[in-house]
Amino acid sequence: MANWKKLLKTLDRKVLGIINITTDSFSGDGAYKNSEKLSKLLEKAKSERIEILDIGCMSTKPEYKKIDTSEEIKRLNFFIQNNMEKFYLSIDTMNSEVANHALNNKFEIINDVSGFRDSHMIDIALEQKSKIILVHNHPDSFDIHQKMKYKNLLDEVKAHLHKKITELLKLGFNEGQIAVDPGLGFGKKIEDSAELLKKIEQFQFGFPIVVGYSNKKFTQLLNMSSKDLFQHSLNSGVDLVRLHI
Repeated sequence: MANWKKLLKTLDRKVLGIINITTDSFSGDGAYKNSEKLSKLLEKAKSERIEILDIGCMSTKPEYKKIDTSEEIKRLNFFIQNNMEKFYLSIDTMNSEVANHALNNKFEIINDVSGFRDSHMIDIALEQKSKIILVHNHPDSFDIHQKMKYKNLLDEVKAHLHKKITELLKLGFNEGQIAVDPGLGFGKKIEDSAELLKKIEQFQFGFPIVVGYSNKKFTQLLNMSSKDLFQHSLNSGVDLVRLHI
């Protein structure tokens, strides 16, 4: 049975390393069709004692373009065929077919930045008994980057996550399968994302916390170094920080 807390206890560092198997990564680290670049990223992850990787095969940067399922799977296969190292693996996808393919190839986590709105994604996570990262999205949004208005930002984001967790538990998920991510940079103004990261300790409500602020513009509002941002996250109870390798 999937259990986040059991996995987290085995990790040397609280880092979820990001590797993009894309051609249009906003951070410039896309490694698709470049086995040498991928190999260097994997070696760097090992040298930095990172044991868990989040693999994305379609960019979700602002104004991103969707790609066909076949293309996303082709990129995923490139990673699978060129990964000779042992890591815990998470698939960063909004596509249920891609998620299923990943879980059938030694991945054990689904990181769906659309917030598990797709019933097929939910079915696959249940069937495969995978761990999931539940990323916050405003329930009234129609796109992951649609900027939404909040009357009480912190309370509303927490309420949305609680509601979704309740829905997932009723569908058959067990609590150990779920980690939460406040969705920094997704559907929020930069001021909102900065505010959520400052108060990230407020998300300690019984589920592991994942945050992703790496290479995002809103961090400029916080006047913190990379080291300070990381330490602030750990001091605030964050269990995994998503960082570009």
